[in-house]
Amino acid sequence: MTAGNVETARGEGANFITRSGDKLMDGGTEYRFIGTNAPFLERAWADPAEIEDEIRAASRSGIGVIRLYPFEVRMSGDPAGTFRHVMGPGSYNESAFKLFDKVLQLANAYNVKLIVPFVDSYTYVGGTADWAAFRGQPADAFWSDPVVRQDFKQFIAYVVNRVNTYTQVPYKNDKAILAWQLGNELRSTDAWTSEMAAYVKSLDPNHLVGDGGYVRAQGIRANALNDPNIDFIDPHIYLYHNYADPLAKLNEWRTATKDKKPLLIGEFGDFPPAVNEQLLQTVQANGTAGAMIWGSMPHHRMGGWHWPPVGDWSYLRYPGFATGDWANESAVFGQLRAQAYAIRGAAVPSWTPPPAPALFPADSAHTLSWLGVSTASAYDVERADAPSGPWSVVAADVTDDVVAPDDYNYAVPLFDDASAAAGTRYYYRIRAKSPDGAYSPYSNVVGPITSRTALVVDNGGGGYSETGAWSDSALPASYGGGSRYSNTAGSTAAWALNVETPGYYNVYVRYPYHQTSSQNVAYAVRHDGRTDAIPAVDQTTIAKGQWRLIDTAFFAAGGEQGITLTAGSKAGSGNVTRADAVMLEPVAYGDLFQSGVLAGWTSGSGSWAPAVDVAKSLVSQTLKQSAAGIAEARAEGTYGDLSVTAAVKAYDRTAADSSSGLIARASADFASYYTLRLNYGQHKIQLYKKAAGNWTKLGEAELPASPGAWYVLRLELRGGAIAGYVNGIRKIAVSDGTLTQGYAGLRTYEQTAVFDNFVVAVPDPPPAGGKSAEAATGGAAVPDTTAAPGAPETSEAPEAPVPPVAPVPPKADGPPKAPETPMPA
Repeated sequence: MTAGNVETARGEGANFITRSGDKLMDGGTEYRFIGTNAPFLERAWADPAEIEDEIRAASRSGIGVIRLYPFEVRMSGDPAGTFRHVMGPGSYNESAFKLFDKVLQLANAYNVKLIVPFVDSYTYVGGTADWAAFRGQPADAFWSDPVVRQDFKQFIAYVVNRVNTYTQVPYKNDKAILAWQLGNELRSTDAWTSEMAAYVKSLDPNHLVGDGGYVRAQGIRANALNDPNIDFIDPHIYLYHNYADPLAKLNEWRTATKDKKPLLIGEFGDFPPAVNEQLLQTVQANGTAGAMIWGSMPHHRMGGWHWPPVGDWSYLRYPGFATGDWANESAVFGQLRAQAYAIRGAAVPSWTPPPAPALFPADSAHTLSWLGVSTASAYDVERADAPSGPWSVVAADVTDDVVAPDDYNYAVPLFDDASAAAGTRYYYRIRAKSPDGAYSPYSNVVGPITSRTALVVDNGGGGYSETGAWSDSALPASYGGGSRYSNTAGSTAAWALNVETPGYYNVYVRYPYHQTSSQNVAYAVRHDGRTDAIPAVDQTTIAKGQWRLIDTAFFAAGGEQGITLTAGSKAGSGNVTRADAVMLEPVAYGDLFQSGVLAGWTSGSGSWAPAVDVAKSLVSQTLKQSAAGIAEARAEGTYGDLSVTAAVKAYDRTAADSSSGLIARASADFASYYTLRLNYGQHKIQLYKKAAGNWTKLGEAELPASPGAWYVLRLELRGGAIAGYVNGIRKIAVSDGTLTQGYAGLRTYEQTAVFDNFVVAVPDPPPAGGKSAEAATGGAAVPDTTAAPGAPETSEAPEAPVPPVAPVPPKADGPPKAPETPMPA
C-alpha cells in the first residue's frame, strides 16, 4: 500500500495541537492520548515500507501519537559507508531527510501525530558529544561553546524550514508534528534550554516545544516550568529506575506541573502487566495529557520483524504474538489499545481487516516469504498448479513472528512448504487475518516455483556427529521434532553431506527459537576442497524453525563435504548454541562471497575485491567495487530465462547519477545487457537496456534510495517479459525481446558499493502445452509502476571505451578458462 491509497482512522488532523494552561488542545477540545516510542521510524536507513507499517499499525490500533528517536549525527567511529542525518556542521544527508519527508507524508495520511526530538544525549545514533567533537571540543562544550551552539541552531533552522519533497509543505507548517523536543534525556543548562527553545519558537510559532530534560537526573526544573517557550514536561519512568512507588511518582510529577504545564510521560516500560495497567489508569485519572510506551517495532522490509528483546522485556509488535509473551507482549499491547480509546472516551472497536500482504518472488518452496501487513495476527498460505487456480490451503494461521537483524539483506524465510512434491511446479498466494478473524484481500500470485529435490541432514540421523557437551531439546519448530543444544563453548556439531550431482547449492541451516540462544555461533561450510567460514550467526534471529541461508557454494560429487557448527565463545546461561538440521538446494549459480576468494568472476572495468562489511548487527564477507567511473563484472555461465538476485549497499554518492545494480543477458565484452539499478541521485529504481553500446531506458519508479542502507534487487527475465524488484516488491514490468542470452553480473557508476548474496536461478521449462512463466512474474495485486521508455542518460551515454582490466583470477583449484568469444550485440 502506498501513501496515495491509505485509510484514515480518525478525523482529518485539521489543527495544530496547542497548549492552554496545563492542557493540550485540539482546537477547542482537550487532547489526550496513549502513544508509543518508535526508535526505528526515523533512522537514516529506514525503508518506506517499514515506515508505513509502523504508522499504519499505530493508527489502526488507536495509538494517536508516536515519539521518534532523535536525528542521527556522524560519529568518529562510524564504519565506512555509514550515513547519518548530520554528516558535519552544515552538512546534511538529503537521502535521510527524504525518508523523513516520507514519515511526515504518511503520518498525515494516517492522522498520527509525531513528537520529534532534535538531538540525543547518548551515542546510540550520535548526539551532543558528537556535535562538540566536530569542532574539536569536549562533550560539555555542546552547552556553552558559541560555535557549537551556532552549528546546532543552523541545524534546527534547516529542519524547521525544510520543505517536504512529497507534500511541498514546510515542516514548520506540518500539522502531523505535535511538538519539537530539544532532545532526549538532555543534561542541559537552563541558559542553553531557554536560548534554544526561544530560537525554535522564533522560527516556528505553530508547534509546541519540549525541553527534553532528563527529569530522573535533574528533577522537574523551575526553568522548564516558568519559561514561556517550553510547552510541556515529559519525564521517563521504568521499572529499573527503582522508584519506591511509581504510581506516587506519577502523581508527584502531575502535582508539580498542575496549572503550569501539561505533563506527558515521554517513556515508560518494562513494568509487569498489573503495574502497567495501574500506571495507565493513573495517567487517565490525574489529568496527565499522554503517555508513550517504550517502544514498538515495524515489520522488516525483507519479511518478519525488527524485534530486539532487551533483557526480560521486549519491544511491541502489533497486535502481539505468543512468541513475545515471555515478555508479556500480548497483554501489554491489549492494555495500550484499551487505554488509548478510553482516554479519548471511546469504546474499543473491532479490528479493521488487514490490507493485502505482498508475497515475495521465490525460487524455492522451502523459503517462501512476504511483506507482512499492519495488525495481521496470522496468514493463510494457498497453493495451485496454475496461476488461476483452483486454490487449496496448504497452511492456515501461519505467523510471521520471525526476527531479522536491522541490516539483514535477503528474504527472511517465513514458510516451508514441506508437502510440495519434488519436480512439481506450484503457484502461491496468501491472505492475512486480523485478531478478530477478518481476512484481507489476497496477495499477488508468485510462481511457477518448482519444488526441487533437496539434501537434508537432521541431528541424530546418519551423517550427524558431535564433540563436547550436548543435550536434547524439545523446543517447538525443531526439524523432525527435536534438536540439540550446548552450553559449552567450543562444542561442535557436524553434518556430513554426500552430494550426488556436482553444482552450486544454497546452504541452509535450521534451529528453533529461544530468546536465550547464542548470538555468536560459527559455521564452517566445507565444499569442493575449500572451507567457507561464517563466523558470527545470531541464533535469536531467522529462527522459529525456518531455513536460514548462510552460503551458496559449488559442491563436488561425493563425500568429504559438510557443515560444522562451533558453540560461541559466550556459550553458557543465556547464550545457548542450538544444532538442528541443514539443507542443500540446487541453484544455477551463487556466490555469497563467504570464502573471501573470487572464483568464476570476470571484470570488464572497475576495481572488484572481497571485503568485510561491518554494520551494527552484521559482519559479512562481500564483493566491493571501489573505482570511479563505470565498473562491470560478470559471473560464470550464460543464461536466457533467469532470475538474478543480489543485495547492494552504496558507500558514497559522488555524482548526480551515481548508481549500483544488476546486469543480465550480458555479452562477454559488456557491449550489451539489461541492467536494473538504484539511481541514488534521482532516488529511483531504473531498468535500462544497452545494445551494442546504445542505451535505452525501459522503465523506472520512484524510490528514496539511501547510501549506507542495504537493498535487495532482483531482475527476472522470462522470454521478453522483464520485471525488476526492490526488497521483494515489483517496481518495474516491461516487455523487450532484444537480448536473449548472456551473463549475469553487477555494475556501478561513480560509486563505491558492496554486494552480497548473489544468486542466479533458472526456471524449469513449462510442461508441454502449459503456460509460460511470463504470465506470473509479479501478480496483479502489486501495482505496475512502469514508466515509458526514455532517452539515454546524458551522463553515461555514449560511454567512453573501457580500458582492458585484468580478469578476476579463476578458481584456485581449477585450470584457467579459455578466452570467451564476445556475443553478438
